[in-house]
Amino acid sequence: MKPIDLRTRSKLFRGAKTALKHIAEGKFDEAQKATADLLKEAGQTAILMGVEAKAAWAQKNPKAARQYLEKGLEMSVVGDLVFNRIAVELGRQIGDDAFFETVLRVALKTTPSDAEIRYAAAGFCYRKGVIPAARTHYEAAVNLKPRFVPAMRDLGIFYYEIGEKDRALRVLRRACEFDPKLRESLLELGNARYRVKNYNGAAVVYETVTRLEPDYSPAYSNLGSAYRHSLQFRKGAQTLKRALLAEPENAGGYYNLGNLEKEAANLKPSIKAFRRAVACRPGEATFHWNLALALLADGQLGEGFDEYEWRWETESFPTKKRDVTQPEWDGSPLEGRTLLVVSEQGIGDALQFLRFVPEAIKRAQAGAKKGRVLLEAHDEILDVYADYKDMVELVPRRPGKEPDFDCHIAQLSLPMLLGVKTTEDLPKAPYINSISPDRFPVPDLDPAKLNVGVVWGGNPAFPGDDIRSSKVEYYAPLFGLDGVQCYSLQKGPREADLADAPPSLIPLSRDIKSFADTVSIVRQLDVTVTTCTSVAHLVGGMGCPVFVLLSHNPDWRWLQHRDDSPWYPSARLFRQTEPGDWPGVIQQICATLGEMKEAKTS
Repeated sequence: MKPIDLRTRSKLFRGAKTALKHIAEGKFDEAQKATADLLKEAGQTAILMGVEAKAAWAQKNPKAARQYLEKGLEMSVVGDLVFNRIAVELGRQIGDDAFFETVLRVALKTTPSDAEIRYAAAGFCYRKGVIPAARTHYEAAVNLKPRFVPAMRDLGIFYYEIGEKDRALRVLRRACEFDPKLRESLLELGNARYRVKNYNGAAVVYETVTRLEPDYSPAYSNLGSAYRHSLQFRKGAQTLKRALLAEPENAGGYYNLGNLEKEAANLKPSIKAFRRAVACRPGEATFHWNLALALLADGQLGEGFDEYEWRWETESFPTKKRDVTQPEWDGSPLEGRTLLVVSEQGIGDALQFLRFVPEAIKRAQAGAKKGRVLLEAHDEILDVYADYKDMVELVPRRPGKEPDFDCHIAQLSLPMLLGVKTTEDLPKAPYINSISPDRFPVPDLDPAKLNVGVVWGGNPAFPGDDIRSSKVEYYAPLFGLDGVQCYSLQKGPREADLADAPPSLIPLSRDIKSFADTVSIVRQLDVTVTTCTSVAHLVGGMGCPVFVLLSHNPDWRWLQHRDDSPWYPSARLFRQTEPGDWPGVIQQICATLGEMKEAKTS
């Protein structure tokens, strides 16, 4: 590369600035022309490689962008600031840490006094856990550019995290002089950590904001929510109440308090908090829906199912309301019309709420002229619905491709429509009866033993499944119990866990083709042991013995503070006493199975 005089360097800088402007505006031909002119004037230089990289990146060609940057890094000399800033920006976006580290090393060597480059290096070192280097770069960035608010913000949080809290507050108060909206910026930093489930990191940021702005209610509200996810319930409740003292109409604060109290199994205060959130913001669907979940968990089914209708307005709800023009069924006789009972959510939900179908049909057909009732079902459980073929026409669940109908009702809206108010109003199990043991005879079943089916996990794609599902290794103590034979009924992605199971666990799941097969097997067993899965609802709906393992904060349908279920009288519930304590739950089940074995052989 030939030496560049001052005049040429100045022209190169101005031309590169023009080319970058064209790239930002999407005018790539103009940018290319400007770059070609500069190439004739100065030859290949690092800054031109940076411009080419920027153009390639803007045109979604990351491979070419990286190649241009690599050439530029070889050419970079002292003072190549424009190239270094481009390289740092794109190097971060490329996402290859080893490459980004190379970019930073060159940039720090050739332009060590640039605050933005030092700030980028600080963030990289912080993320890598290289704390002394992170501190050096953060402090350098702030010293080189005294009003560099983002660097001051991050330096303040850094100081707070390493325990230098007074110094942190001095830096942040100074930053507030330059940016009056710093608290909002800090809050968003905490929210960014919260969104990626870095709850401890988020709490540090929120705590800093509360120290900086003692009466800033949103910071306390978010801090309380972060404490909830860290299972610090008492501390979280105190913090949320502090938020509400500062801002009595803080709807989000009441909502967060409701979630915290619910997770701590304090349903009465949870319901009270959700009601206050709804009163502050009556049109917020998420508030209504979470109130519904708390009411249902408390056994207040009437109001709970009324509020549950807000699920359709909630963005996070997994099932979308059917986009159809036909009206919803109002519970009146069909008088020749066709009713579609829509299957929503998962298989477990469909099995649990199948119990309400007979009463719904009774009402629908109460008129002088009979109508048609179409009952949707997931493909996997169509055979299980055989008991209902004389009452309804079974149709596979095909959202958007429904058969002709005149009115419709979602399956989980049936209890609301039917006027279910308390757990005493629930139709009783069994209501899944028709499939016999002959469909799938269990090979070599020993009636002298206690025969146990096991399922340790549900669908990993289900929100919160990492909390509700266990692991096959936690079940291991069951497989070695004297006089007990365990059979795997596990299906789905977690069936692969069988590779780590001992030979004493018989893998029936490999031959199970449908839920109807599972029904047949369960009828031959003494008990089924499962986490909160569709199998729990299947076995409970059959009226067969089932032990359900529950996390510290289970789904609403298992209620709270009880070891039985009004939904499934044949179920026995085993709850975690501490979050994540599956071994403790399994220990309880081992003792109970031992008692069952003694009773069977005595």
